[in-house]
Amino acid sequence: MNLSNIYNFRNPVRHFISIDQLDYTTDISTFDPVCELCWTKPVSFRIYKADDCFRTIKMPNILNFVRAYHYYSGLPNFNDIMNLDPHHKRLEANLDTGDFVSGNYNLQLNEDFINLCNYDVLIKLDISEYYGRIYTHYLDLDVYGLEDNALAWLNNGRTSGLLMGNYLSLYFAEYLSSKISTALQEVIDADSINCVFKYFSDDFYFFCNENDVEKVLNLFDKVLEEYDFVRKEKKEKWTYETYNEYNLLTRYWKATIRNWNLDVLKDFENHEKHPASPVTHRYSFLNQLIYRLSGLQDEKSKRSFITNFFKTKHFQSCDYTKYKVHSYDLHQWFFLIKYAPESLLYVSHIIGDIQDIKENPNTKTFFKARYKEALKQELHDVQLYFYYAIKMLDFDDIITETTELVLQSQNQVLISYYIKENAFSVSQISSLKALTGEEYWFQNYHLILYTPSLRSDLNTNIKKYLIPERLTAKPNLTREARYYNFYETNIQNGHALINDISDVYDNISEYLDLRYEETAEDFDEE
Repeated sequence: MNLSNIYNFRNPVRHFISIDQLDYTTDISTFDPVCELCWTKPVSFRIYKADDCFRTIKMPNILNFVRAYHYYSGLPNFNDIMNLDPHHKRLEANLDTGDFVSGNYNLQLNEDFINLCNYDVLIKLDISEYYGRIYTHYLDLDVYGLEDNALAWLNNGRTSGLLMGNYLSLYFAEYLSSKISTALQEVIDADSINCVFKYFSDDFYFFCNENDVEKVLNLFDKVLEEYDFVRKEKKEKWTYETYNEYNLLTRYWKATIRNWNLDVLKDFENHEKHPASPVTHRYSFLNQLIYRLSGLQDEKSKRSFITNFFKTKHFQSCDYTKYKVHSYDLHQWFFLIKYAPESLLYVSHIIGDIQDIKENPNTKTFFKARYKEALKQELHDVQLYFYYAIKMLDFDDIITETTELVLQSQNQVLISYYIKENAFSVSQISSLKALTGEEYWFQNYHLILYTPSLRSDLNTNIKKYLIPERLTAKPNLTREARYYNFYETNIQNGHALINDISDVYDNISEYLDLRYEETAEDFDEE
């Protein structure tokens, strides 16, 4: 099992953080999480949502998390959440890729359109603050002879709310939503309402006829009340026509690739007519991508369109040595990257191999400008994407110019990379040493790991920077020894929690390969 994919599920930060190589000093599946561990504070990491908004995921203490994983992994359908409610769930998780199965989206979309032929409308409803309002006592863990402590102690002892961003929380959210689903189906059947529904976590899709819309809303509200939830006031109502107009991504991907292939074919035909002319292609897909963005209705769809196009096998396997860079290609590349920064994970290695782009002075200027701007915002994932690109493109002088901005970003993952690179000045390292609170444990782990003066006195500094604060308030030698031995062993063995950039690249490549394998008919096969 890939623990790193469990620790950060779906979020691309999983490519940067690794917990699989750590030494847990003992058989972690055997010791009692209730008696031998304690409350711990998670690390916040902000990811871009849409319209300049962000969502905060939280990375729990690693020792607590891995023990909780082993403690709960025997629960029903733990590795296959689809089987918790196969008739109503929409998306299937793939723990090998750390993402949802890519082919599911199209399958569900096709079923949506069939349902919109059988019913008048689709009503999309969300549960308000779902993860934050889940009460761990509602998870019925006692039925399986388990306690909720191991789960609550990931979040400083809180029994109200699950941490967003890891698979363990996703499983419990899906488990609870399957209970809500069962209750919903019972009341729908009891009222003889002609309606079918699908859901994933807090997003519910109801297909019904116009005269039943209010009944469905009332029944949904009634069931949610039983679990102390409420739905968001905003609801989306779709007909076949409006839903079809909105869901254009797959057709746009295929149309873009089809036009791209036609342009390439024309180049070869021209070469046959004029053999003396070399075969060179244009980056016509850039113009196609920008053109088709105008047909999409919201920012989220546009970013998804760009990012997923660059993930396709067709794009990744193309031989770009046969392409000629024109002046307008540069600003089109820059625009698409600026609009969808996650795409940097899938294009940086390609841009790095295109000398006419990499060596153009405008390229470094662009990356410096956008990286500095990202560091001024609250979007940790975007900052990490640009950092990855800068390292892949060997623009290391940008690193030395941004140390103060990185310190101010509160991005503990990025700060850890700068610590590893020895990028900070003596005074900047001193400012980091002053941050002894438990909430800084991620960057403090690397501060000790990469600072010789701190490593020389592990006993003092592990206790100062890494032992949970709960053990200061309620000392317990057995519990303290668990954490101390874990940190001491891994620091002495030189185990970082962050991957080398070359390993990040390998992780992304492996993810893309697995993604191609799981898709029976990839978007780029036409």
